Amino acid sequence: MDVYQEAVIEFFKPYPQLSPSSCHQFILDQIAPAILPFSNLKQADVQPCPFQGSMSYTAILSTSSERLVVQFRSSQQDLFGVTEARHIHGDLVPLVSFYGEYEGLFVYTSSFVEGIPYIHALMESPDFEFPLVKTMKALHDMADIITRNAGGNIVPTDPSSLLDGVKSMADAYPFRKANLRSTVLTCISKLMPLLPDLAALPSVLNHQDLGAFNFLIDEPSCHILAVLDWDGALYLPVGSNFHFLEIFFGHMTPISWRNSEDRDELEASFYARVLSNLASQGFGQVTEEQLELQKAIGILEYYSKRILQLRDERTERYLEGYLERLSFMRQ
Repeated sequence: MDVYQEAVIEFFKPYPQLSPSSCHQFILDQIAPAILPFSNLKQADVQPCPFQGSMSYTAILSTSSERLVVQFRSSQQDLFGVTEARHIHGDLVPLVSFYGEYEGLFVYTSSFVEGIPYIHALMESPDFEFPLVKTMKALHDMADIITRNAGGNIVPTDPSSLLDGVKSMADAYPFRKANLRSTVLTCISKLMPLLPDLAALPSVLNHQDLGAFNFLIDEPSCHILAVLDWDGALYLPVGSNFHFLEIFFGHMTPISWRNSEDRDELEASFYARVLSNLASQGFGQVTEEQLELQKAIGILEYYSKRILQLRDERTERYLEGYLERLSFMRQ
């Protein structure tokens, strides 16, 4: 059983009265007649999307001339982030509409986008790595996306309060990895006196789950075709979600984080692209050091929550690997 089949089984466990086939029938009975011309209804077909997430079930409604994505979710989406992202990024963000509810699930429709999830293409590549030139194309595309419309919506933040909360978690949590508490506390102690330096960072719309399953690529070129699932996107200082881009620089093994052989070149090129993008928008004073500090805050915030939620060693390995790779942690 592959990972996508496992995701479907896990999603439907709390809903024993539902199944992929019942969702498909709902699409044919309710959604297709509402949006398709009568002449196309006999040609309508529904198939499961080959790429499934853990928090939803996705199917594709097809006719001879068009395709529509229909997603069943266990929780309601905050479409503010989708609307904002669509305004900023245009067709790179598929338009999402709330259709209604079905047996306790929230149903959404969106336009179909060609391409495959980055993680899927990566899993099929040798040694879980792309050639440098392909990785660089996707990485530059992502650098452009996450710096677009910088300063568009200034949001006050209090990083010291956030770090105090992470410190309280680290003091109390029974880590499985013996040295992780010390690593977290060391990172916080290094960050605290440098927080005033971050006041100059502009805000950008931050995707809150920019995992490699949420952006689609053209497999031959590795260019990004779409970024999905902007649910809960927030305006935060640029750099706050840079930890998601670690997928370009390495991957997790059953033992620990493993850096790509090209990590240094990729990381240098990424920051050069980001800084150039910010300078072109009037933020030429931003430095790589500031961005890395904000990245560290994002790592601590995201993974402290994940650790409390999942309480597993794998999450601890991610946190440890990401923190140890920060340049100021090696000084």
